[in-house]
Amino acid sequence: VKKLKYRKFIPVSFKEKTITVKGKVVKVNNSILERNWVHITDGTSHNNKYNLTFTTQEKVKVGDIVTFTGIVALDKDFGFGYVYPILVEEAVIVN
Repeated sequence: VKKLKYRKFIPVSFKEKTITVKGKVVKVNNSILERNWVHITDGTSHNNKYNLTFTTQEKVKVGDIVTFTGIVALDKDFGFGYVYPILVEEAVIVN
């Protein structure tokens, strides 16, 4: 796996760790590659990046406030220009 130069701020120690993040849904793309792609923002930013992408089977809509728990993947390359320096996969909503 090639290391993406703009991922420098994400420690390798995050790889395959389970994290929980609460935020507002700002973008949703459903049923792509058999999963829903949800972008949330929690009010923080780094290098002018304001949201974090999750893959999930959950159905949410833009504007929802959600708490997701999922597994961190780094340098995920799906081909066709879809590259994610950080992605949270298999996310589920927690209360």
